[in-house]
Amino acid sequence: MERTLEMQLEESIHNPGITGVLCVDNNGLCLGAKGSAPLKACGSISALAGQAAKLANPNGPTPVICLESEHGIVLIKKTDKLTTALFKSS
Repeated sequence: MERTLEMQLEESIHNPGITGVLCVDNNGLCLGAKGSAPLKACGSISALAGQAAKLANPNGPTPVICLESEHGIVLIKKTDKLTTALFKSS
């Protein structure tokens, strides 16, 4: 699994505008990171995705969270066992 995750992280970081990518488990443990993704944000990203999932329609897809600031954009998506955050430059 680590090899597949590593390949996906590497592929994601090469998309235009992506400066970092971070994958965490449901407990906030970092499973992988590339680029400028801040490792200290792992727990917060996992918690934020979990809270947003509670607000969404239980029969619908999980939401994509978009955080915007003057420094860039962070897109966060939670699946059953994994939360992924993409950091984009503005």
